[in-house]
This record gives sequence, C-alpha cells and structure tokens, in this order.
Amino acid sequence: MTSNVAPLDADTIEFQEQAKSDYQRNFLAGLVHGIFFQMSAAFGSIHTVLPAFVTLLTPSTVAVGLMAAIQGVGEIVPQLFTAYLVEDKPRKKPYLLAVITVRWLAWGLLAWLTYRYALTRPGLVLAVLVGLFGLFSIAGGVGAVVYADIFARAIPAERRGRFTGARQIGGFALAIFAGWIVKQVLESDALPFPTNYSVIFALSAVTLAVAFTGFALIREPVYPVRRQNDSLGAMLQQARRLVHANPNLRRLLFSRGILGLAVGLAPFYVVHAREAPAFNAGTIGLFLSAQMAGAALSNLLWAWLADTFGNKTVIVGTLVSAALAPLLALLLPPAVPLAYALVFVLLGSMLSGMKIGYNNFVLEMAGPEIRANCVALQNTLLAPIALFPLFAGYLVEATSFNWLFGSEVVLLAVGIIISLRLLDPRHNVEGACINRD
Repeated sequence: MTSNVAPLDADTIEFQEQAKSDYQRNFLAGLVHGIFFQMSAAFGSIHTVLPAFVTLLTPSTVAVGLMAAIQGVGEIVPQLFTAYLVEDKPRKKPYLLAVITVRWLAWGLLAWLTYRYALTRPGLVLAVLVGLFGLFSIAGGVGAVVYADIFARAIPAERRGRFTGARQIGGFALAIFAGWIVKQVLESDALPFPTNYSVIFALSAVTLAVAFTGFALIREPVYPVRRQNDSLGAMLQQARRLVHANPNLRRLLFSRGILGLAVGLAPFYVVHAREAPAFNAGTIGLFLSAQMAGAALSNLLWAWLADTFGNKTVIVGTLVSAALAPLLALLLPPAVPLAYALVFVLLGSMLSGMKIGYNNFVLEMAGPEIRANCVALQNTLLAPIALFPLFAGYLVEATSFNWLFGSEVVLLAVGIIISLRLLDPRHNVEGACINRD
C-alpha cells in the first residue's frame, strides 16, 4: 500500500524536533506572557475603564467612539506591511519584544500625564491619550501578525485549543482580580480623581512589563520560510487572489466583519449605564469583573469546542453571545447594575470566543508560507469597519441607544447565518486557504 503523504525535508524535521523539545518551556512562558498581558489589558480596557475616563474629560460620546475607532484602525493598518516585512524572517521574536516595550512605556507615560494634568488641562490629556492610544494600537497591530506566527510554530495545532484556553482562563482570573482592584481604587476617598486613574494606568504598565518577561523566555522554533512576494504590492495582489480563489475565506471575512461591528459598539455599554442615577465610579470595576468572568467561564466551553469539534462551532457560539449582549441591554434596566452586568458577561464571552475561534480558524486554514498574509488579510480588509464606532458616537447623539442596540441584534443574526455556512478546514479539505497563482 502506497502512502499519499509527502516525505518531510530536513529543515522541516529539524523544526519539528526543536518545537517538540521546547514545548513545555514555551507552554509555561507563553502562559506567563498571556496571563499578565490580559491583566494589563483589563486595567486599560477600552470597553470599561477608558470610556469612563474619557467621559470625565469630555461629555461627548463621539470622543468615546473615536477611541474605539483608533484602536480598530491602529491594530489593522500596519498588519499587511508587517506581514511583508517579516515574511522571510526565520526569527520574529525580536519584533514582538520591541512592540511590547513600546506599549508598556506608553501606559507609563499616560499614568504620569493623567496624574499631572487631568484636572488642570483635561483637553491636553485627552489629546495625548488619543496620540498614545494610537501608538499603542499600531504597536498591537504589528504584534498581532508576529505573535500569530510564533504561536503557530511553538504550539502544535492539536494543543492550541488547550493552550489558548489555559492562557485565557488564567489571564481572565487575574483580570477579574484587576476589576476588583479598579473598584477599590475608584471608590477610595484616599485616591480622588485623577490620582485613581493614574494608579490604574500605572498598574497596566507594570503588568505589561511582566508579560514582556514571560515572552522573552520563549524559545522560538526556526522555520526557513521563503519570501512569497517581491514587494508589498505583490503581497496585496496575493491577498486579492486569496480572497477571489477561496469562498470559505470570503465567508470568514464577512462573519468577522459583522462581529467587528459588535466589538466596535462595546464601549457604549458603559456610556449607556452611566446615564442611570444609581451609577457610581465603583460600578466600572463591577462591569470589568463581570466581563472577565464571562470570558473565563466561556473559555471552558470555547476551548472544548475548538479541540473536539473545530473552530467553526466557536465562531457560531461567539456570534450568538454577541447578539444576546445588545438584546439584554435593551431589556435590562441600567439602574440595576447587578442585572446590567449580565451584558458585560456576554461581552466577555464574545471577545474570548473571537480570539479562540477566528484566530485558530485562520491558523488551520492557511499553510506556513501564506499564514502571516492570511492573518493580516483577515484584519486589513475590515479596516472600514474599524471606523464604525466613530459613526456610532454621532448616531447615539442623533437617535438613541435603543435604536443602536436594536440594529446590532439584526446584523448579528445575519452574521450567525453566514457563519453556519463555514467549512471547517480540520474536517473538510475544501475549507483550506489555497494560494492559486
């Protein structure tokens, strides 16, 4: 009986042996990085802490939408360029170490500026916040492409679900604790504004520095990848061909685009809740902990579904969670924070499922030679959607939160239908992303 499996070359065998020997070390180092990165993200959450901070600097909901748009655009724009830059680099770890350094320095600078000028010059702090958050987000866009490739090399496909699940469960456990810390800081009479937010931003910087240490300990397996494109323009042409030749990739992009609208609207739940008379500063910590608890609990489900049935089931479940969040925001009274916190539980479930489902789906559907391009493509083609929160800010001022949330429920129902038609590449070869020149 003749085998249909092609023999492995010497470079691939050496790569697999290196990845195997360093697996335990990389698993633990990756957990340290991921756990403390998540805790840092909680202290500087764009969905709770930052919208509340911005509303103390200006009453405009457009400013909140601007922050969300900056994050979306900043994380998307550099991705294809980064994919081209690192495409043929056998080692990508130094790039991500530089990215993490930029990000924790940005939070440290924001902490000092908030403490020094938030009371006397709020306009200046808001302007600097926009600039620093833009830099922070661009660095995140660069890091997303690099991290995805390193992650795919260091962790075998059959163990990515458990690694991602363990990393996020540990990270969200610390993030829930971060929510409790935020609640204590914001309710403390000894830490009035702006000292309270300065402390929170400083904690974000410190925990991100710990994440840097964890990632520095990872041993990156070296895989010799040839450059597939002679120029950035050629890479853009390859991206166009990938979309044209792969219907499953197109369905994935439509699904991800609709979910992107839900992610862009997430910061407005805090703004909606702030209109209730019962709202106080400590409620932000409650919502943050609820969001992280929802993410942690749903990870048990997402990780099991990913490893057992494939990532399509995670994507569909993520969109269901996303649709239920605005539906509950319409039905639950913001005046009762404990009830309204369920919205943030579903929000956390959505964000957690998005990271596991879509990211791992792309890693499985694309081979090493086009993986970085596909990761960048998934996000870059969605750049216009990243601007939606800015439009949503104007929309809230012109209409109402009820109109905004109701429209979101309808769009997410369409996203669920599209996602049900995805072909999971783990179970169907037609679901793979093929580069047809």
